Amino acid sequence: MSADPIKLNDLEMLSLLALGLATYMKRVKAGEKDPFPYPDALICGFNQLLIICALRDVPRAQRPKSIPEFVTTWAILPLSEWVVKLDIPADVFAVGDRLLDPECDGNPTALCRKLSRGEAITGEALKGKALAKIR
Repeated sequence: MSADPIKLNDLEMLSLLALGLATYMKRVKAGEKDPFPYPDALICGFNQLLIICALRDVPRAQRPKSIPEFVTTWAILPLSEWVVKLDIPADVFAVGDRLLDPECDGNPTALCRKLSRGEAITGEALKGKALAKIR
């Protein structure tokens, strides 16, 4: 993970969120209403998202307040509709891509599964170091 929060990587953040959401949603599907403690990857990704929002002047009222709120609001929104504009290569996701599919009981989308496996991340440093520490 980036040591300097100003150099946070949006794709790394999304990959952490996706990895955490995959685990979180498995636990929800298994019957846990609010699976706490939350997966480490979800906590790290969520914290990075909050920092990115703050650094990009997203008003506090528009930031997610908690992980459950993120799961039920932001994760089902298309990434292109997030309040914070993500700095991600255009070929990583298409218009309408989201992390969770609201029409399929909140299951992780194909993009979410791809991100959770680190397949959309470029650069060996991100693949090998950041996600390996969380898994």
